[in-house]
Amino acid sequence: MKPWFARTGGSLSGSTPSRPYGTGIRARTKFAIVCAGYGLAIVAGCAASFMYNARMAEQPYDTSGGMYAFGELLTGLGMFLLVAAVPTFLAVWFLRQNARLWHWIAVGSFAFAVVGLLAVLMPLVVRGNPNHPALVLLSLVGLAQLLGVPLWTVAFLVFAIIAPTRPARRLLKAAVGIELVIGVCAAVHWFVPRPPF
Repeated sequence: MKPWFARTGGSLSGSTPSRPYGTGIRARTKFAIVCAGYGLAIVAGCAASFMYNARMAEQPYDTSGGMYAFGELLTGLGMFLLVAAVPTFLAVWFLRQNARLWHWIAVGSFAFAVVGLLAVLMPLVVRGNPNHPALVLLSLVGLAQLLGVPLWTVAFLVFAIIAPTRPARRLLKAAVGIELVIGVCAAVHWFVPRPPF
Protein backbone atom coordinates (compact mmCIF):
# COMPACT_ATOMS: atom_id res chain seq x y z
CA MET A 1 0.00 0.00 0.00
CA LYS A 2 1.36 3.43 -0.95
CA PRO A 3 2.16 5.89 1.82
CA TRP A 4 -0.19 8.86 2.26
CA PHE A 5 2.14 11.32 0.55
CA ALA A 6 2.34 9.11 -2.54
CA ARG A 7 -1.43 8.71 -2.70
CA THR A 8 -2.26 12.41 -2.34
CA GLY A 9 0.57 13.99 -4.29
CA GLY A 10 2.36 15.36 -1.24
CA SER A 11 6.03 15.07 -0.32
CA LEU A 12 8.25 14.05 2.55
CA SER A 13 9.11 17.67 3.28
CA GLY A 14 6.12 18.05 5.56
CA SER A 15 4.18 20.35 3.24
CA THR A 16 0.42 19.98 3.10
CA PRO A 17 -0.52 17.57 0.31
CA SER A 18 -2.34 19.20 -2.58
CA ARG A 19 -5.90 17.95 -3.02
CA PRO A 20 -8.50 18.84 -5.59
CA TYR A 21 -11.46 20.90 -4.46
CA GLY A 22 -14.01 18.94 -2.45
CA THR A 23 -12.23 15.56 -2.45
CA GLY A 24 -12.09 15.49 1.35
CA ILE A 25 -15.84 14.84 1.49
CA ARG A 26 -17.51 11.71 0.21
CA ALA A 27 -20.16 11.96 -2.49
CA ARG A 28 -22.90 10.72 -0.19
CA THR A 29 -21.98 13.32 2.41
CA LYS A 30 -22.08 16.08 -0.19
CA PHE A 31 -25.48 14.87 -1.37
CA ALA A 32 -26.75 14.77 2.22
CA ILE A 33 -25.48 18.30 2.91
CA VAL A 34 -27.21 19.71 -0.17
CA CYS A 35 -30.46 17.85 0.58
CA ALA A 36 -30.37 19.06 4.19
CA GLY A 37 -29.90 22.61 2.94
CA TYR A 38 -32.95 22.38 0.70
CA GLY A 39 -34.88 20.82 3.59
CA LEU A 40 -34.00 23.80 5.76
CA ALA A 41 -35.06 26.11 2.93
CA ILE A 42 -38.48 24.42 2.81
CA VAL A 43 -38.83 24.74 6.59
CA ALA A 44 -37.83 28.42 6.40
CA GLY A 45 -40.39 29.06 3.65
CA CYS A 46 -43.15 27.36 5.64
CA ALA A 47 -42.18 29.31 8.77
CA ALA A 48 -42.26 32.59 6.84
CA SER A 49 -45.72 31.75 5.48
CA PHE A 50 -46.93 30.85 8.98
CA MET A 51 -45.66 34.15 10.41
CA TYR A 52 -47.25 36.05 7.52
CA ASN A 53 -50.61 34.36 8.27
CA ALA A 54 -50.25 35.14 11.98
CA ARG A 55 -49.60 38.79 11.23
CA MET A 56 -52.46 39.03 8.71
CA ALA A 57 -54.87 37.38 11.19
CA GLU A 58 -54.44 40.41 13.45
CA GLN A 59 -55.47 42.81 10.68
CA PRO A 60 -59.08 43.96 10.21
CA TYR A 61 -61.04 41.47 8.08
CA ASP A 62 -61.82 42.40 4.51
CA THR A 63 -62.63 40.58 1.29
CA SER A 64 -59.07 40.63 -0.14
CA GLY A 65 -58.44 36.95 0.51
CA GLY A 66 -56.77 36.49 -2.85
CA MET A 67 -54.31 39.29 -2.14
CA TYR A 68 -53.48 37.78 1.24
CA ALA A 69 -52.93 34.38 -0.35
CA PHE A 70 -50.64 35.88 -3.00
CA GLY A 71 -48.72 37.75 -0.31
CA GLU A 72 -48.31 34.50 1.61
CA LEU A 73 -47.03 32.79 -1.54
CA LEU A 74 -44.50 35.54 -2.22
CA THR A 75 -43.32 35.58 1.40
CA GLY A 76 -42.81 31.82 1.59
CA LEU A 77 -41.27 31.56 -1.86
CA GLY A 78 -38.94 34.48 -1.23
CA MET A 79 -37.67 32.99 2.01
CA PHE A 80 -37.25 29.58 0.38
CA LEU A 81 -35.22 31.02 -2.50
CA LEU A 82 -33.07 33.08 -0.14
CA VAL A 83 -32.15 30.08 2.04
CA ALA A 84 -31.93 27.69 -0.93
CA ALA A 85 -29.20 29.86 -2.45
CA VAL A 86 -26.72 28.38 0.06
CA PRO A 87 -27.18 24.67 -0.82
CA THR A 88 -27.37 25.60 -4.49
CA PHE A 89 -23.98 27.29 -4.26
CA LEU A 90 -22.60 24.29 -2.37
CA ALA A 91 -23.92 21.90 -5.03
CA VAL A 92 -22.29 23.95 -7.77
CA TRP A 93 -19.03 24.06 -5.79
CA PHE A 94 -19.06 20.32 -5.13
CA LEU A 95 -19.47 19.72 -8.89
CA ARG A 96 -16.60 22.06 -9.74
CA GLN A 97 -14.30 19.21 -10.79
CA ASN A 98 -16.69 18.00 -13.50
CA ALA A 99 -15.34 19.89 -16.53
CA ARG A 100 -17.89 18.37 -18.91
CA LEU A 101 -20.78 19.50 -16.73
CA TRP A 102 -19.34 23.01 -16.50
CA HIS A 103 -18.92 23.09 -20.26
CA TRP A 104 -22.64 22.46 -20.70
CA ILE A 105 -23.54 24.92 -17.94
CA ALA A 106 -21.52 27.57 -19.77
CA VAL A 107 -23.04 26.71 -23.16
CA GLY A 108 -26.55 26.75 -21.69
CA SER A 109 -25.96 30.07 -19.91
CA PHE A 110 -24.60 31.68 -23.07
CA ALA A 111 -27.47 30.34 -25.17
CA PHE A 112 -30.01 31.56 -22.61
CA ALA A 113 -28.47 35.02 -22.63
CA VAL A 114 -28.40 35.21 -26.45
CA VAL A 115 -32.01 34.03 -26.79
CA GLY A 116 -32.99 36.46 -24.03
CA LEU A 117 -31.41 39.39 -25.86
CA LEU A 118 -33.19 38.42 -29.08
CA ALA A 119 -36.46 38.13 -27.15
CA VAL A 120 -36.01 41.55 -25.56
CA LEU A 121 -35.27 43.14 -28.94
CA MET A 122 -38.11 41.27 -30.71
CA PRO A 123 -40.62 44.16 -30.38
CA LEU A 124 -38.36 46.22 -32.65
CA VAL A 125 -39.13 43.77 -35.46
CA VAL A 126 -42.51 42.25 -34.56
CA ARG A 127 -45.19 44.88 -33.98
CA GLY A 128 -48.38 44.16 -32.10
CA ASN A 129 -49.27 41.02 -30.20
CA PRO A 130 -47.51 37.88 -31.50
CA ASN A 131 -49.84 35.15 -32.73
CA HIS A 132 -47.42 32.34 -33.50
CA PRO A 133 -46.71 30.04 -30.51
CA ALA A 134 -42.94 30.39 -31.00
CA LEU A 135 -43.21 34.19 -30.87
CA VAL A 136 -45.44 33.99 -27.78
CA LEU A 137 -42.83 31.79 -26.08
CA LEU A 138 -40.07 34.20 -27.12
CA SER A 139 -42.02 37.13 -25.69
CA LEU A 140 -42.33 35.26 -22.37
CA VAL A 141 -38.57 34.69 -22.37
CA GLY A 142 -38.11 38.41 -23.01
CA LEU A 143 -40.35 39.27 -20.06
CA ALA A 144 -38.42 36.84 -17.85
CA GLN A 145 -35.20 38.55 -18.91
CA LEU A 146 -36.55 42.06 -18.29
CA LEU A 147 -37.73 41.10 -14.81
CA GLY A 148 -34.90 38.75 -13.84
CA VAL A 149 -31.84 40.39 -15.36
CA PRO A 150 -30.22 41.10 -11.94
CA LEU A 151 -30.64 37.45 -10.93
CA TRP A 152 -29.27 36.08 -14.22
CA THR A 153 -26.33 38.51 -14.18
CA VAL A 154 -25.30 37.62 -10.63
CA ALA A 155 -25.74 33.89 -11.27
CA PHE A 156 -23.62 33.92 -14.43
CA LEU A 157 -20.99 36.06 -12.69
CA VAL A 158 -20.74 33.58 -9.80
CA PHE A 159 -20.53 30.72 -12.30
CA ALA A 160 -17.76 32.54 -14.18
CA ILE A 161 -15.78 32.98 -10.97
CA ILE A 162 -15.91 29.33 -9.90
CA ALA A 163 -15.87 27.63 -13.33
CA PRO A 164 -12.85 25.29 -13.48
CA THR A 165 -11.88 25.69 -17.16
CA ARG A 166 -10.92 28.70 -19.24
CA PRO A 167 -13.39 28.02 -22.13
CA ALA A 168 -16.27 27.77 -19.66
CA ARG A 169 -15.20 31.02 -17.99
CA ARG A 170 -15.02 32.77 -21.36
CA LEU A 171 -18.55 31.70 -22.29
CA LEU A 172 -19.88 32.70 -18.89
CA LYS A 173 -18.19 36.11 -19.08
CA ALA A 174 -19.78 36.59 -22.49
CA ALA A 175 -23.14 35.67 -20.96
CA VAL A 176 -22.58 38.28 -18.23
CA GLY A 177 -21.81 40.89 -20.91
CA ILE A 178 -25.01 40.05 -22.78
CA GLU A 179 -27.01 40.26 -19.57
CA LEU A 180 -25.56 43.73 -18.92
CA VAL A 181 -26.82 44.79 -22.36
CA ILE A 182 -30.22 43.35 -21.46
CA GLY A 183 -30.03 45.35 -18.23
CA VAL A 184 -29.68 48.55 -20.26
CA CYS A 185 -32.65 47.47 -22.39
CA ALA A 186 -34.63 46.77 -19.20
CA ALA A 187 -33.84 50.25 -17.86
CA VAL A 188 -35.07 51.76 -21.12
CA HIS A 189 -38.17 49.57 -21.08
CA TRP A 190 -39.19 50.35 -17.51
CA PHE A 191 -38.11 53.99 -17.10
CA VAL A 192 -38.30 55.66 -20.53
CA PRO A 193 -41.73 56.94 -21.61
CA ARG A 194 -43.02 55.08 -24.68
CA PRO A 195 -40.03 52.71 -24.95
CA PRO A 196 -39.27 51.11 -28.33
CA PHE A 197 -39.40 47.62 -26.79
